[in-house]
This record gives sequence, C-alpha cells and structure tokens, in this order.
Amino acid sequence: MNIVIAGAGVAGVTAAETARQVNPQADITVFCLERESMYFRPRLPDIVSGNLAMEKIFAHPDSWYQEKNIELRKGETLVEVCSDNNQVRGSLGSRLIYDRLLIATGAESSRPAPVNYDLPGVFTVRHLYDAMNLHYEAKRSKAAVLMGAGLLALEIGCALGALGLAVHVLERADRILPRQTTPASSARLKDHLTEHGLIFHLNSSLTGLGGQDRLQRVELSDGSHIDAQILVVAAGVTPNLELAKSMGLRTDRAIMVDGYMETSKPGVFSAGDCAQTPDGAGGLWTIARAEALIAGHNVACPPEERKVYQPQAPSSTLKVAGLDLVAAGNIDPDNKLSSAVHESDGFYRKVVVDGDGLVVGYTNLGTAKGNRELAAALGKTRLPGDILKALSDEADFDFGRLKALSS
Repeated sequence: MNIVIAGAGVAGVTAAETARQVNPQADITVFCLERESMYFRPRLPDIVSGNLAMEKIFAHPDSWYQEKNIELRKGETLVEVCSDNNQVRGSLGSRLIYDRLLIATGAESSRPAPVNYDLPGVFTVRHLYDAMNLHYEAKRSKAAVLMGAGLLALEIGCALGALGLAVHVLERADRILPRQTTPASSARLKDHLTEHGLIFHLNSSLTGLGGQDRLQRVELSDGSHIDAQILVVAAGVTPNLELAKSMGLRTDRAIMVDGYMETSKPGVFSAGDCAQTPDGAGGLWTIARAEALIAGHNVACPPEERKVYQPQAPSSTLKVAGLDLVAAGNIDPDNKLSSAVHESDGFYRKVVVDGDGLVVGYTNLGTAKGNRELAAALGKTRLPGDILKALSDEADFDFGRLKALSS
C-alpha cells in the first residue's frame, strides 16, 4: 500500500506514525512545507524569548523517520493530485502513485482586512523561521504591539517583554482570552499580566500602520496611535484549502470529513487545522493530534477495521509570567449551568456540570492542583451536591474524591 501525506505538522506526523504501527509494510511518504522536521508549535514563544535551545523544539531527530521507514520530503509541498489515476505531484517535480491520501496542510495566520501588512516589522508567528526572525528583530526594537489577546499572543507578549520591549496588546473584546476564561478569571489574568508589564487596550482594534521603510506607528480605532517597531498579528488562523479545492473536495470553513476522517472522495482523508469534523471543533494542538490518531489508523487499515473519531473537548493551557491557566470543555462563561467556583488570593477554580451533574468543563487559574483528576472526570463523572459544595468551599479540596466517584 502506498500512503501519501501532505503536511508534516502534528497531524501529518502523528498520522504517519500511527499508519506505520497499523501497516508495517506500507510505503509512507510525507511532504513537508518547511525545511525542518516537525517541531512543537506551542513552544514557538520560547524561541522568541531565546529561552529554548533550537534542538529542543523538534519532536523527533531525522533518524526517527529513518527508523520508522517514513520518507520525509523536507521543503517540498504537494501541489497537484489527479484522482483519476491516483497520482500526485510535488513542488520539486516528484510524482507518486497513492492508494490512500491524507491531507494535513494545516493553517496559516489570518491577516484581517483592510490593513496593508507589508511593512517590515510586521510579523505572524506560525512557523519556526517566524519566531527566529521575530527574536532577532526584537533585539533592536523598543516597543511592540500585539493584534489579539489569545493564548499565542499573550505568550509572545511575555516573551517580548522579557527581551526588554514595551508590549501593547490590542483586543476587540472587552476582556482577554474570551474563549478560554470566565469574566472573573480573565480579570485576574489581566491584572497579573499588567503587573508584569503588558499594556492592554480592550475594545480596541487596529486601523492602519505608519512608517516609510519600516513600521514606526500603529493606528487605533479610537484615533490614537502607538509608536512601535514591531507588530505581531495574532488574529486567528485560516485553514490551507488550496489543494483540497483543486481536488473538488467538499469544504466549509475547512475540509469536511466524516466520522472516519474521510473526505468527500473515497480514500482521501484529512486531519488537523485544515479538517472540519462533524462536531465542528478544531484549531488546537490536542484536537489535531486526536484526529490524526484516527485518520492515521484508517488510512492504513482495511475498510472493515476503521475506527470512528470521538469528538474531543477543547482544552487550552497557558503558562505566562509564572501563572498557570488550564481551561477544558464548556467553562460556561455566561453561567447558564450549575458550577462550583472557588476564589482566593492565590487562584481561581471553576468546575461546570450539566443538569445530570456530569462534569462538562473546568478551569484552573494560578494552580495546577486537580488538573489531572478533572481531566479524567470530564464527560465521565457525575458530582453529587456535597462534592460541588466542597469544591466551592474548600481551597485544599482533596481531588482524590473525584477518582473514587469514577471507580
């Protein structure tokens, strides 16, 4: 069996590894956009700050691919697929025949209109070379503006602050991390990051850029401006759909797949940030990997042995300026469900349950205590009233009690 995978990020490489486990005899070829092998994208802010040695960011050495008998074609993308004869063509001219094809082309950073982002000093941080270039540019700059206050933006902001820059954060919403926090935890996090030097501009957006040969000024929606030499655009991502559309695959926001991670063309699968599962979730490292485990199995096995993807609760982790934040599942920021909330000087905790008492979401800010037990309980454990009350009342709640409930 010939398996071809377009994309060598977490989805592509996880799928290749899984396919090898399922089918030891298959020929597996992975097309890799970058000249580097797969690395841990969530750690790019550590490259910006200079706190991570380059060799530490890679998931596997080159020898790993050789040991797995996976052909990794660095610096070559898949540019054409002919479904009539199952032939693909790479950007460097290579041609291959496939039996099964997996598209894991990921996504690129969005650049919202109508601003012209072509000035030197404007960055997105999606690839390793982006982070490296930003690190070197920061060393000769005094101030930076971040467009967006999501997880990546805040981590990059702290990285730039550690390099001595004044860092301004623009956010259209009235609070930071609106998807990963409740209003209370967002306010706590904002106060903490403000104490560590970040300057927040809420209910604010970028309307223009100023400068001749390079960025000198960022203009805001309220008519004011910020003098800055760096702008980091962190306003979400856009799935890479060019290849899928050229093949005539069904797309919506991304490539539409069924429960087997198969696209509208039999034998062609997709996973990761470019894929859209029936539940619609995506855009997170953990979800991309979970999808790839199923897609990698199904791309390599007989049809009767295929597995069905089980939707994953979205989970986000942030660690900045010495503060931990974990948010998973439905954290119910509008308080429509029952929950147990505990607030103290040191941390904020919220555990959300549905009408049957089933744990459907949780968030921990300022502590890692209970994260493992809450993750195990998510979607599986029902909490009686006395446990919910204890979670609200007791700062030192014994999370071993959750494990006892699920056993």
